[in-house]
Amino acid sequence: MYPTPEQLAADETTPPEKLRVLAYESVELGRLVATNPSAEPELLRELASSEDKATREAVTTNPNTPTDVLLRLAGDFPQQFFSNPVLSLLMLENPNLATDISYWSLLKLLKQDNAPEWFLACAVMHSNSLVLEAVAKHKQASEPILVQLAMKSRYDPELGLCIALRKDVSQTVLEKLAEHGAGSVRLHLAKHPKVPVRVVEILIENPEPNWNLRVAIETSIAQNPNTPLNVLEALIKVPYTKVKSAIAKRSDLTKDLIIELAIDYRVHTMNFLPQNPHISSDWLEEMADHPVERVRQMVARHPNTPPYLLVKAARDLQLRQFIAENPSTPASVLEELAIDSRGDIQAAVARNVNTPGYVLEILGGTPFHDLLLARHPNTPDSTLQKVLWRLALDERLSVRKYVAQHDKAPVSILTQWAKKSPELRPWIALNTRTPSRILEELAKDTSKEVRYGVAKNINTPPHVLEKLAEDWRLEVRQAVVSNPKTPGHILELLIKDWHLRSFIAKNPNTPATALEQLTQFFRYDWDIVQHPNTPFKLRQKLLEEFSTSVVSTEKLFVARHPETPREILEHLAEDEDPVVSKSAKRSLRKRQERG
Repeated sequence: MYPTPEQLAADETTPPEKLRVLAYESVELGRLVATNPSAEPELLRELASSEDKATREAVTTNPNTPTDVLLRLAGDFPQQFFSNPVLSLLMLENPNLATDISYWSLLKLLKQDNAPEWFLACAVMHSNSLVLEAVAKHKQASEPILVQLAMKSRYDPELGLCIALRKDVSQTVLEKLAEHGAGSVRLHLAKHPKVPVRVVEILIENPEPNWNLRVAIETSIAQNPNTPLNVLEALIKVPYTKVKSAIAKRSDLTKDLIIELAIDYRVHTMNFLPQNPHISSDWLEEMADHPVERVRQMVARHPNTPPYLLVKAARDLQLRQFIAENPSTPASVLEELAIDSRGDIQAAVARNVNTPGYVLEILGGTPFHDLLLARHPNTPDSTLQKVLWRLALDERLSVRKYVAQHDKAPVSILTQWAKKSPELRPWIALNTRTPSRILEELAKDTSKEVRYGVAKNINTPPHVLEKLAEDWRLEVRQAVVSNPKTPGHILELLIKDWHLRSFIAKNPNTPATALEQLTQFFRYDWDIVQHPNTPFKLRQKLLEEFSTSVVSTEKLFVARHPETPREILEHLAEDEDPVVSKSAKRSLRKRQERG
């Protein structure tokens, strides 16, 4: 019985010339010949150009396929390429074989989970950064490969980050990144909360040449809760205020470090150490009598300092100002300091947020002190009114402007200035204490700034806003439609002005009818769907439209919205964006729990 053509095509003993004839008899026979290890290389080269995909795939698995052909087909058939038994031999002959593969094909090969380690090691020789990054991300990349890549990452920050972001990265690799990585990568390591101590030490031992990056790295190390005490002791010696300030905010400071920071004149001790709530009162008590004045100043400023020490320190002329600023200073001491002859001490009392009202009444008299009292939340109304009257008489326009804006400015002053002080009218127009009759007069002012202020004022009467809605200045009309007190019928009338539509869509007072009109102009849909007055059916329609958007933020909004229909959430749960999908699933789960 004679063998069939199929049997001959698959038989390794079939003569090469017979295989050539069979290969061109039919597509099916060509596929069988392509798998036959006895097929001549030139025949396989010809079959590699076949229009039949299965034939080309079979050529890729044949150990007799010429090397250049095999490399050309690698990108199309990566699985078959790696299964070719001759590949490992080719790599032994030419360790740089991966560099002969086209860039596109090599990237496809490196996406395969079954890419062998020896192939990854070969790809490390490639010069293309995207290829190296693909190797760095591959789960089969061993520690020696990652070490080699880390040493190449000095001028390739993305490569270094790919390595640093691996969950299975070893300390050895991180150490190499700390030594050879780009500045941005070293900064990433400095910020990582679980960075090994040795890596931190390497970052300190090998300072970044770029000054800005160096400061950023050392500041991040100083902020890192994993940084050990010995590293902090080294960092405190560097001449950078940002670094020292970061150390001053830490919760694990020792008493020695606190004293060293307080003594150092390059550190803003008064701004950072007193703000550190972790410095204990016991330590502050021990440092209260320190021979160095800056240490005692820090104790005088710190809110954790025991009250009896603050009373005692108030007798020291060098510390009185700092005691006056301390929010923990007893009221009796603040009262005493309020009558001090030094203006800076009085000002410190006025700045202290805990200074009681009766003490504040002692202060004042100078414009500087009056301004501090006008800003203080504890200033009694009676005192405040006197202070504002005194400030209103100040010759400086900036001071009078402050009074004109104050939320407790005397109405009589505002009324008087509205008539006689044109330079103050814009601020009077904005002040919610300005009487309605004055606002009505100011609405007729020739200055657009004044009319703008009236249009923005929430106390402006509706009939005045209606008049200003016809103002020839666009900014005035925009202020009207932005005012939450503008009646809905005015907003509805102004929809015809396309300059105002975006403001109308955002106004919480816009009625449902106006919002429905705005849907004719698709660019305002995002504001409409979020508007509290949007009708339920209209919101449902807009949510459905946004669920098919190409913008992930819009789909995410839909996935999180409480009124999104269940079927839309189920659709978004299958979205390709993992954040959108996760949010939709969470919303579905919450609804199921609520029943």
